[in-house]
Amino acid sequence: MSEFKRCMTVFTYSPFKVRLLLLNMLCEKISGKPQRKDNAKP
Repeated sequence: MSEFKRCMTVFTYSPFKVRLLLLNMLCEKISGKPQRKDNAKP
């Protein structure tokens, strides 16, 4: 849970470009791109 809090803090105080980058990474994780090994989708 502390990792999530830290991510939220970084997200809150980061500039807009960094926010877009983080959102992009998050969307990639959610959609489960084939190049990622750690996607837990069935």
